[in-house]
Amino acid sequence: MTAAHRDANVLRWLGAYTASVTGDVTYFLALTWAATRTAGPAQAGAVLAAGAVPRALLMLGGGVVADRFGARRVVVVSDLVRCAVILTAAAFIWLAGAQLWLLYVLAVVFGTVDALFMPAVGALPPQLTGQDQLARVQGMRSLSIRFSNAVGPMAGALVLAAGGAAGAFGASGLLFCGSLVLLIAVRVRPVPHAPAGPGRTTARQDFRAGLRYLRENTSCRMSRASRTSCSRRQPSAASVSGPVSRAAAGPRGRPRTG
Repeated sequence: MTAAHRDANVLRWLGAYTASVTGDVTYFLALTWAATRTAGPAQAGAVLAAGAVPRALLMLGGGVVADRFGARRVVVVSDLVRCAVILTAAAFIWLAGAQLWLLYVLAVVFGTVDALFMPAVGALPPQLTGQDQLARVQGMRSLSIRFSNAVGPMAGALVLAAGGAAGAFGASGLLFCGSLVLLIAVRVRPVPHAPAGPGRTTARQDFRAGLRYLRENTSCRMSRASRTSCSRRQPSAASVSGPVSRAAAGPRGRPRTG
């Protein structure tokens, strides 16, 4: 068995995951900054909440969908949708400017699709390598998250200062496109399907089993909540109303509130 850090297939998945998390960080920075400049810090918080609610509510269902239709298929389709949605929003903002209703729609759609993408991309490692390499893959994944959370805000701030919200959304969309290309190239091992008949569970039964497991395991419930709210650094409104806003707002920018 090839070591995970030398396995080209694992490295493609890791590159896709890194590009995706970096794109997430850039997206949240752009979304918060655009909402703050358009309607103020209070609305920025509401926009972020509008995206967080479907992500939190549908994440468990996203895991069921990945189990039913295959993690690779779900991750490719959801990443394609994320890429299309973000690039469309970037083009609209570049042509007509940021509108509050558009930011709400973008947040809800992105949060919904993200609830499908995240469980699916996290379910891929066991299909890429052997059991003896899974611990190493998870370590590589943790390093990827730390790297993205360190580089993403700096890169996003630079793009915001140079190209505004449209440029930042465009950069985020391109990162998702890069992630999509790498994910398409990933090859997974076939997963044996459950036999048809009385022993096969339905999607509803799988979902209820997941809820039952969360209710009975406090540590798992807390871990899921932490991943939903804190796995990416979602910048607060105050964090983007300082140097970046002053650099990119221009003569029509609003006064700094913090």
